[in-house]
Amino acid sequence: MEIYKKRQLLFNTKYNAIRGKYKLVGAIRLLVFFAVIYFFYLALSHADTFYLYITGGAIVLFLALLKIHASYSWKMRYVQALKNINTDELNFIEKDERSFEDGSEFKTTEHPYAFDLDIFGYKSLYQYLNRTATFIGKQKLADMLKGKLSAKEILENQEAVKELSQKIEWRQEIYAYSKLSNLDEKSYLRLKKWSETEVLSISKLAKALSYILPVTLGVSIVLYYLLNIPALGYAISSLFSMNLIIALSNIRHIQKELGGADKVHETIESCSAIIKRIERENFATEKMKTYISELNKDSFQASKELRVLSRLFEQMETIANIFVMVVFNGFMQYHVHVLYRFLDWKREKGHLVPKAIEIIGEVEALNSLSNLSYNNRHYTFPVINEEGKMSFKDLGHPLLNEKKRVCNDIEFSNQRFVILTGSNMSGKSTFLRTIGVNLVLAGIGAPICASKASFFPLPLFVSMRLTDSLDDSESYFYAEVKRLKMIIVQVREESCFVLLDEILRGTNSDDKQSGTIGVIHKLIREKTYGVIATHDLEVCETTNKFPDILVNKCFEVEIKEDDLYFDYKIRDGVCQNKNATFIMKKMEIID
Repeated sequence: MEIYKKRQLLFNTKYNAIRGKYKLVGAIRLLVFFAVIYFFYLALSHADTFYLYITGGAIVLFLALLKIHASYSWKMRYVQALKNINTDELNFIEKDERSFEDGSEFKTTEHPYAFDLDIFGYKSLYQYLNRTATFIGKQKLADMLKGKLSAKEILENQEAVKELSQKIEWRQEIYAYSKLSNLDEKSYLRLKKWSETEVLSISKLAKALSYILPVTLGVSIVLYYLLNIPALGYAISSLFSMNLIIALSNIRHIQKELGGADKVHETIESCSAIIKRIERENFATEKMKTYISELNKDSFQASKELRVLSRLFEQMETIANIFVMVVFNGFMQYHVHVLYRFLDWKREKGHLVPKAIEIIGEVEALNSLSNLSYNNRHYTFPVINEEGKMSFKDLGHPLLNEKKRVCNDIEFSNQRFVILTGSNMSGKSTFLRTIGVNLVLAGIGAPICASKASFFPLPLFVSMRLTDSLDDSESYFYAEVKRLKMIIVQVREESCFVLLDEILRGTNSDDKQSGTIGVIHKLIREKTYGVIATHDLEVCETTNKFPDILVNKCFEVEIKEDDLYFDYKIRDGVCQNKNATFIMKKMEIID
């Protein structure tokens, strides 16, 4: 899309400009460093304080350049992330290259539909949607795809997705900051555990000593230089040692709060930056407004408070610096005061950390759905009805290339259950997955691949791709029976949407036919919606007994000029043509 090309070019230009400044500042910094050494040498060799003043000024300049250089380094990483985001989108749209994580870690054969519908894994729905970068964002998107929302929650998500889909710059900012946050599983679990641990209590005496001893030391030093009383030298030494001993006694508490993690402050700083962008954006939808109100509850502005926490973590991490630890703590119990401020923050605002991270994850997941909507503006948001009817016009599989995709109309209104027939390779299984994947999208508030749609949320159950389990000594047939049992139990409890593809394949034809008919009878006895695909034409006769509930649909194949032709269009009725024998003869397997 043109917008991604423009933004890719924009950030490439910005990156080159920042890189030029980064190199220039780096070169100047190196020159200033040599100047510090040179003027310090002159100060010593000439015993001239003038050169010493110049050396001091050069050191200040060097430190300022160090900070500027670090700032340019971060800006380069940020702009590079934005450039990569747009490059990835272009490659995805134009070349179908999917550089996004596929959620393989969330794969499970036990879920009612995730394994059968390719929700997770290579070229899955998750990979197609995923524009998350933090551990919690990936988790939230996976939970969304595996869960079930109420009609109210779906509508809230729909409105939020519609709004966020138009905020491409804001969405990409959140995505870029998330990429730089390093908020992986280990960091998330560590921060979550930290927020839940008990806050250390500090005695009033310890707090009093943390002020009295440094002040006394400071007064003693001043008096020593003013009055030149030798006894004060011993007092200064004793007070310095006492300060240091008290600080050392608190090291275990500091290390416990740090939890052995390195540069926690950078992760917190990134979270603060993301939250700041959420807080300052104007939103019209209820869901996004709720996030902001949660972040600013109890008169806290989460982004500012997290920034304070980041600084406290950074200050505590300097305990590993031997110079800072000895000198600063000896004179003023520096790390003791940092620890007390840190504990006060944790006591009053510790709950903000997991809440902020959870909201970041939820926003990332919604941004993924919004990106889908932005990239596919011809998709539609299904209307939720309460009449117990579903209908889809021009329904297609979103993971199939648009040029190859064939769309069909299907409805579950007058008859709520479809018996689908068709020859091999005619498109039955693909159509079942088309319905399933779009129901999953509809159920999380995302747009679906259709021109018009109406539905109501139902639990989805699918039996299409079961496997033998050697570990459990479980046959394919037994695995399928277990899945069917789970479905039957569930439909007795509530109305469900069921997709079944050629069930009972591990049995003989008579068992398969009678078993399939028995399953259909069980399902329609309850208020079940869905589709069952079968090659058994006798099963289709069941519709004669239940014309108000069941309907026959089919995919046909034509033989043209000694070749097979599939149009993948669904028709009313029972499939009339077969192709297995034709293919086997053509491949000279049979005569």
